[in-house]
Amino acid sequence: MTFDDIKGNEKIFAGLKRAALTGNVAHAYIIEGDAGVQKDMVAKAFAKAILCREKRGAGCDECVICNKIEHDNHEDIFYVRKDGNSIKDENMSALQERLKNKPLGERNIAIVEDADTMTLRAQNRILKTLEEPPSGTVIILLSENTESLIPTILSRCAVIRLAHTEDIEDAESAETAKRVADSLIDGKPFVEIKKMLSSVSENKDKAYAFLDALEHFYGNMAVRDDEASRNYPKEYIYSRVGDIEEARRDLKRNAVTGYVIKSFVLKAMN
Repeated sequence: MTFDDIKGNEKIFAGLKRAALTGNVAHAYIIEGDAGVQKDMVAKAFAKAILCREKRGAGCDECVICNKIEHDNHEDIFYVRKDGNSIKDENMSALQERLKNKPLGERNIAIVEDADTMTLRAQNRILKTLEEPPSGTVIILLSENTESLIPTILSRCAVIRLAHTEDIEDAESAETAKRVADSLIDGKPFVEIKKMLSSVSENKDKAYAFLDALEHFYGNMAVRDDEASRNYPKEYIYSRVGDIEEARRDLKRNAVTGYVIKSFVLKAMN
């Protein structure tokens, strides 16, 4: 699996691919995300992007190097995993010894899973390696909660925070909803608003997500008391929420998604 196979976080992955392609790779990274984010897959994809000779900066997922990385048996990639409930000092000591050896290929890469379970002694030990890493070494710490790591480790790593795919989709829906709501209240032309909703009009799930986000936006405006919310009179909000509910009913009746969204916009403009 390469970055191209992992859905979401595309902007972050583009930056990592660019770093691998140019050789401008930091000596240490923290990849943070909750338990539902497959941080180990991201670390492997990054390792492939760095080490693959067939498709530098991306990984081909077919060569010997990529296959070894995929199956956890590449000679220059070292994994550290929990010993019981934590990563202990001796686990970090063993990693330090392995990193002293020159790589058989281009780089040594260490992937520390559940890095936020490191004991304080283990953290202080890896800190020494982060301060003076062996040449060409890349250390990747996978963590659910960077608050469990000492500040000096954070300061010596590039921190990458991964979002859930669902969170990304929710954020996109919220952004579209805000743009459409502002355009409607500002009296923007139908053609302009229709362009904002091109992808929503083609997909029923996205249409539902958009309508949910738009209703949430209006609900937020109804309870706020600031300059932005004053642009949205209560009666206007109630009318738009009614339009949203009607659009939902039409979608449930299996009406054509594009037609439902178009009808909603035209009603909201009146």
